[in-house]
Amino acid sequence: MLFDWRKRRLIRFSSKGVWLIVLCAIGAMADQPIAFPHNSHVKLGLDCLDCHIGADTRAAAGLPSVRKCMLCHAKLAKEKPEVQKVIAYANKGIEIPWVRVYDFPSEAHVKFRHAPHYQAGISCSTCHGDLTKETVAEHTVTHTMGSCLTCHRQKHASEDCAACHF
Repeated sequence: MLFDWRKRRLIRFSSKGVWLIVLCAIGAMADQPIAFPHNSHVKLGLDCLDCHIGADTRAAAGLPSVRKCMLCHAKLAKEKPEVQKVIAYANKGIEIPWVRVYDFPSEAHVKFRHAPHYQAGISCSTCHGDLTKETVAEHTVTHTMGSCLTCHRQKHASEDCAACHF
């Protein structure tokens, strides 16, 4: 299975009767509603967990709520155009419609869980790229079954299919 970015669809293919699966990002080329500058927030001392609450304890890392953004931006950098967009969402009482950058296609039947990876000491940048050098999050790391298995082998993690496919 491959993802055709131009047509935004998955393409299936077979090699010698074995189905190959390429796990991909769904929002890599999507425009975000707000150009969130990861690099400047990291420079201020924020950690991934400050916004992506639960990545250390739950399955999903989650996307930050507009209320979370407003904890700082009710008073800080209010004059910046992108912060004004955050404030507008907050004033309307609606969540920012972030476009997920990394996900697995439903056909892969992968149930990725962040917490075990975080607890094993896998840095966020391993799977999401170095956001200290980026502004808006973009698809920079391609996940394949092979890359996941290679990492599992290096870290002596489970290679049982049911560990990820359930």
